Amino acid sequence: MNNPNMNGLNAGGLNMGSLNMTSIVVSTIAYFVAAFYIRRYLEDMGIPKGVTRASVIFVGAAVVSYGVAYLVGLIT
Repeated sequence: MNNPNMNGLNAGGLNMGSLNMTSIVVSTIAYFVAAFYIRRYLEDMGIPKGVTRASVIFVGAAVVSYGVAYLVGLIT
């Protein structure tokens, strides 16, 4: 009945215990840095503000943030 491998932190195959504070902090910083540089790059290209540009900034920064969190998870 009691599975010793299930400590309440395993949610659908994702080990929530592996998400440490370092990866959260570093990925949050990476998100804002990436959003800043992507926004600046798109402004230099002359792309007008709008939903599409905001979506590109969000998705691009989120991808960078996930990648940084993954790399920090590998290191720690």
